[in-house]
Amino acid sequence: MDHGRLADAIARLDRAAAPAAERFDAREPLAGPIAFLPAAFNPPTVAHLRLLERAAEAVSAAPAALLTTRNVDKGVTGAPLHARIEMLLAARRDGYRHAVLAANTARIIDQVAALEAAFPAADPTPVVGFDTLVRLFDPRYYTSMTSELDRFFERRRVIAANRGPHALEAVAEWLRTNAREYEHRVILVELDPEAAAISSTRARELAAAGILPDLVPPAVRAILAERPYYRAPAGPT
Repeated sequence: MDHGRLADAIARLDRAAAPAAERFDAREPLAGPIAFLPAAFNPPTVAHLRLLERAAEAVSAAPAALLTTRNVDKGVTGAPLHARIEMLLAARRDGYRHAVLAANTARIIDQVAALEAAFPAADPTPVVGFDTLVRLFDPRYYTSMTSELDRFFERRRVIAANRGPHALEAVAEWLRTNAREYEHRVILVELDPEAAAISSTRARELAAAGILPDLVPPAVRAILAERPYYRAPAGPT
């Protein structure tokens, strides 16, 4: 799918009033157990993809990267959304086997609803880093957090991983302290320290400085070499 068609598909998805999702790596619908990682992928990093692989293995599911066109905290900056889909598709050429999806919902519980509506034969389980796990249990994002999460966790689980300076033990302790009633529905997986420290923010900073970061897959580096999505515009001469 070329840039124009990708951009049109993302715009159409974002305009949809109801929760909606679309697949970009294949024509057939998703089916069976799916471990999906919702993120901005700005750009997609090796940490994103290692986490997705690790999570999918933990629950014997197929991995899927889910670009979210809406975010509970941030707007769209950096690479345009269709370029992020292109980068996720390109990463598959480096041996990663994730499905490439997009959805028009910001909250985890709504992303699951979007995938259920789009792919009735799929059994989706969200994958989150520690920062997203904290937001999942933040009452600011709910009308009635307890009732909404009770309904969600009655049928669904969540896979959570350590990120940045937080060890897996810290994630487990946070759950025991802040979400004990749902702790048994959260599956913890551990990323190695190198991957856990990688962030899209750092990848953007390196790209803005003209350094093609090793933090992203080789096929993504090739795209960033051709298209300066993160370079600051040149000042007047």
